[in-house]
Amino acid sequence: KHPLGLGVLQAAAVVALCTCAGNQSSAFAIMLHLVWHYVILTAFASVLGEEQGNETQDNATQYYFTPPEEYESAWIKCVKGVCKGSNASRVRAEGPHFTAYVYYDLPEWSYDKRVIFTSYVQPMPDDCESPNDCDGRTGGNEFDMVETGYVGFNNTWFINDHMRCETKACNAQKCWNGKVPGCSWEGGPCKQGDYNGCNVQKDPDNMPDPCTWTDVQNGFSMCTQSAALDPMKQDFTKLSANAYLDGETGVGLWNFIPKGAVTAVNNQRAFAVGTGDGKRWGNRWIRLDLTLKDDLMWYSYSFFEPKPINDTSAKITSKQEFGLKSAKGKPTFDSATPHYWIFTLWQYEYEFAVPVNKVWDSMRYLHYYVVQDPLHNDTTSHIVQLAQELPDSDAVEQLAKTVPSAVPVLLTAAGIVMAAFLVASFVMLRWRHATRPQLLTTSDDDVDRECLPLQE
Repeated sequence: KHPLGLGVLQAAAVVALCTCAGNQSSAFAIMLHLVWHYVILTAFASVLGEEQGNETQDNATQYYFTPPEEYESAWIKCVKGVCKGSNASRVRAEGPHFTAYVYYDLPEWSYDKRVIFTSYVQPMPDDCESPNDCDGRTGGNEFDMVETGYVGFNNTWFINDHMRCETKACNAQKCWNGKVPGCSWEGGPCKQGDYNGCNVQKDPDNMPDPCTWTDVQNGFSMCTQSAALDPMKQDFTKLSANAYLDGETGVGLWNFIPKGAVTAVNNQRAFAVGTGDGKRWGNRWIRLDLTLKDDLMWYSYSFFEPKPINDTSAKITSKQEFGLKSAKGKPTFDSATPHYWIFTLWQYEYEFAVPVNKVWDSMRYLHYYVVQDPLHNDTTSHIVQLAQELPDSDAVEQLAKTVPSAVPVLLTAAGIVMAAFLVASFVMLRWRHATRPQLLTTSDDDVDRECLPLQE
């Protein structure tokens, strides 16, 4: 359908009819020969044009990330089951897009659900002295990207326990049935264990009395049971994320938008984010991206391959994302309030679970780096250099400027080939006409016949 090709094809038809002096079979043969070459070249040009279009689409600007070359650090030291360390670190950052890198540094044998790393974004008014004074639990906003201790409990069980019998919540007396502890109400029988079917409950917001949801994510009979676990033998490929708006969190507040290895836990009070590659979250860089826009929060996690902290050759092996949209349409970003990245390490004490061991003696570090302007000045973000952009392709680029596309060239070539065949056919036919045997009788009408006008 190229104009040049069609023009040449029309010219070929005219000359073929003229030079053949009315010999319809010869004219048809010439035209068929020319049309064949035109179709072949045009089809090839069409295919190449589609490939160039796809290549242009595939060659859109792409980016890759590398670990930061500089970072700050916080620490915590555990001795005889007690962990103490540095205070919460905070770094101011402008929104509504927030980016930070974290590296949770710990011995491979020391993973423990009780020693928690956290990384989150929180607005803090100028009169708020400490993050805890104005966080989500005190009625503020809080966007928790990482808490390492609240999800991933895949190895727990229940024990009989009457340590809470005499609390206000139970209002009972301790008792024993043989060697099994239990609770007795107003002199009644000694009840033990899961006497009310609590262990099969799945909805933490609709638990029958006297059932309670534990801090290791299961239901139990609060007065006569405890959960039990080894905090060092759990799933450490999952991180916990969460959000608070005006101090509220949980089911009914969010429209959850999952993408990747992310699931809602505890009626959307937490979201379990998997590493995606089956490896633990420690001893690897993780890029955290949080975007707050209108009533939407978008969380993104880029997991680098596990490597030493100063090895900047580490590549991203997994990216996980999810979104939370306020069901009430509440705005998520307040440009008038300063926002901060908060990084902490601390020890958690279970309320409804009994660990089988103490935290082992160890040192742990939280290394972090905050990208102050992730959209315009991110030294960890790099443009993917495509083959035609490499330094040794200058000649190719210069040629590309001179010849913008191969498609017009091929179509022009198609026209040239047809023109060449046209001229050759014309010369040969004229020569045959001039040297034909004298005995050949011809009609004056045939010799002097003029070409018919080409029909539009």
